[in-house]
Amino acid sequence: MTQDPARLRLGRIRCLRETIKSLETGSPLPTALCFVPKQIEYITTGKGTALAIHTGPSAESKKLGEVKNDTPIKVLGHGLDSWNDQGQWIQLADESLAKFLGNKGGGVSKNEGWMLAKDNAVAVDAGPYLTPIVKKSLPGLPTTGSDVAASKWEDAVEHAYSVRIGGAAQAAIDLQQCCDEKAVEQLRAVPDNWTLEHDEELAKFVTNSKTKENNLAIMLDSMTGDLSEYVSTISASSENDEAQTLVDRYADSDSYWESDGSTGKHWLRLVIKPGILIRRLSLILDEEDGSYVPQDVDVAVGNSVESLTVSKKVMLDSHVDEMILLENCPTSYRYVEIRIKRCFSDGGDCRIRGVKLSPAPAAIAGLNQDIFGNADFANFPKLDRNIPKEQLYHRALVLKRAIQLFDSVIGLIMPTWTHSLQSFGSFSSIRQLLVLSNFRSALLSMFLSSTTSSRVGKIHVIHLNRRLAREHSHDPTADTTCSNSLFNQMFEALKPQNCGSNLDYRWSSRQEQWWECVFSNEGMIDQGGGFRETLSELGEELCPSASDVPLPLKLFCRTPNQLHDTSNLYRDTYIPAPGCNQYQHFTWVGQLMGACLRSREHLILSLPPFIWKQLNGEPVSWEDFATVDTAQVKMLESLVELTEEGFEERFSGLLTFSVALSDGTSVPLVPNGADTAVTYAQRLEYASLVKKTRLEENKKQIDALKKGLLMAVPKSVLDLVSWQELEQFVCGDPELPVDSMKKTAHYDEGLSETSAIVKHLWAALENFSNEERSRFLRFVTGRRRLPAPLWICPGRWDDGTVDALPESATCSSTLFLPNYSNAKIAAEKIRYAAYHCVAIDTDTSPYDEEE
Repeated sequence: MTQDPARLRLGRIRCLRETIKSLETGSPLPTALCFVPKQIEYITTGKGTALAIHTGPSAESKKLGEVKNDTPIKVLGHGLDSWNDQGQWIQLADESLAKFLGNKGGGVSKNEGWMLAKDNAVAVDAGPYLTPIVKKSLPGLPTTGSDVAASKWEDAVEHAYSVRIGGAAQAAIDLQQCCDEKAVEQLRAVPDNWTLEHDEELAKFVTNSKTKENNLAIMLDSMTGDLSEYVSTISASSENDEAQTLVDRYADSDSYWESDGSTGKHWLRLVIKPGILIRRLSLILDEEDGSYVPQDVDVAVGNSVESLTVSKKVMLDSHVDEMILLENCPTSYRYVEIRIKRCFSDGGDCRIRGVKLSPAPAAIAGLNQDIFGNADFANFPKLDRNIPKEQLYHRALVLKRAIQLFDSVIGLIMPTWTHSLQSFGSFSSIRQLLVLSNFRSALLSMFLSSTTSSRVGKIHVIHLNRRLAREHSHDPTADTTCSNSLFNQMFEALKPQNCGSNLDYRWSSRQEQWWECVFSNEGMIDQGGGFRETLSELGEELCPSASDVPLPLKLFCRTPNQLHDTSNLYRDTYIPAPGCNQYQHFTWVGQLMGACLRSREHLILSLPPFIWKQLNGEPVSWEDFATVDTAQVKMLESLVELTEEGFEERFSGLLTFSVALSDGTSVPLVPNGADTAVTYAQRLEYASLVKKTRLEENKKQIDALKKGLLMAVPKSVLDLVSWQELEQFVCGDPELPVDSMKKTAHYDEGLSETSAIVKHLWAALENFSNEERSRFLRFVTGRRRLPAPLWICPGRWDDGTVDALPESATCSSTLFLPNYSNAKIAAEKIRYAAYHCVAIDTDTSPYDEEE
């Protein structure tokens, strides 16, 4: 009987559920997930290159012999291969060792006899030295009508978990007959005292050790992709010059390529640079282009124009911002041709706003074992133990398998926008492991794109008085209603009755500006810089970066850690004020957070993990509350452990059934609690009541924040990201290393990274603190965190002026850099400008404003 594909998918879901349960409980993982075949049969390329046999999986290890490769030769290898910086290695089976080494083969120890199957140093197009021979699936497993690679763990999962007529016991017998039991047990084994938190840290370590293609700041980068890094040339069926704008990552957002020719004959042809493996290729579209938007597209690939063959057909049912064409290509292609067969409403010509290409590492396809060799686990304390590196590698390998399993069924278990109040339930506990997913990026883009509102036709103009806002920030007690704060001015201006429409904050990521600001008595034209300034100033009003200034608003309060604890890591954080009932304001903040997640804008809110986890739907515990009030957590810990004598000595007559909340408000834990003393026998009850009260002290405020967030972002997106990622999407990356800033820099008017004034700039920034770099970034771009593009131009002086203050145009994120005598003077001038010259440049006279 042939299994129905639905049964296979349900089988994978069953295995995934069992895997998650094992991860949660720290028990051995399912045998099928850890399956390793006894042997795999390979065949050589027969291209004449002799293949060496080494004692270990390294070209530097002792050479035992070599195999001539004049004609294709069959090679038997053990089921568990090994990947490292050099490539993929297989360990030869005894039969092959005897065949190739003769009598010497019998003297090879059990851990020796390795052959390089795929060399990372060889061009991708050359292919591997050894290729697995395609065979039918596992013995006893009904085929699905097509051949599959010999004895894979995916086959074992389908064999063990898919429902079929026949005995389930036979499945287990078949797996035992064809598996390498020792290797399987190595993968199933759980390190001593290992928990899900260790797995989460291991996943982060593996991700951080990979290339930037997995960087989540890039994953949701809304810009159109820097094709020039990966594409040699781009040509088009017509209007070839316009097509070149698709290559420029920072081209005008209103630019596009529009075809001019016969319906169904439009195409774009990309010449991909050698060695580039496509992780994802997509078209950037705009719903407002109507009948110009492509609906039916063929994607042809090949290594010559003559050999182009259609690899994929893509058809849209409805408008999206991004049409995904290719994902996770198994090999590199020299040419990719995008053929537009039909547009919506049978439009004649097409219009494309951008082409986005995300590359994958061209060589390393497996988990690189070398990352564990000399690993520095300083930033991963749970891994900084005497755990054998090989055991960590095996654990990471099986975690990748678990997430591959998740990827294969992710489309079946994720909710849609219309069912956004639901979650994916039991799968949510592995949220922190999803950094290993290959398909999450595309799914996030799909969820965001499919829930984007129409692009704003006319940007709303709001009038703001920053002088009044600054006066209020200086002395909030003068106006207890906070009506002059920038926050309340904007909140009122953007109400539907005042701006003329009900904003949903689900704008396209290509929406450059959400509103246009007119600042009273400030002559300027807001082309984006003023708008970004308002977001920066909003964040500063909500969560001031200085700890010694009054709070301009009542929505957030400083955490007890910020006020009292000098040793806690989260000393600069704020939480929603427990006593604040301005729920509409909290909801609006949540909407702004969602809008930032969809875009490359930032709203910097310094919140502790305890809050981010709740916004993201992750469970919180009393241990998490230490990021809010470490002193309270430690006090309860000591209270529970005290002897009666110790309790009487420390707390007798001092402890009552009441507790102070984060905003200083004292609340009773029981009726008349403030007048009821806690006895030694009641200390556990007291501790329990304190925990419950403190954990829920701002639940209503957090619920209001989350309500606004979910109005702008589907819950399926929050289900797929961790709280750390949510914080970074909303607030940007708090770390500003100079290397990262250099990657966002573009030079104009003859400047380059080797120019003297540019060298002075980077040398100055190297000596800046992270806070000073943040100030500099705001001075130039209006943003305080990355990612943010930097355009660097020569200073606007033609009289030979030296050592002047730099100037900036935040609307275009441009720095006008003067000539400096040396890096020290450059640092002084740039630092001064960053702290004292943050006002928007004047474009018009303030006296031109209408009264």
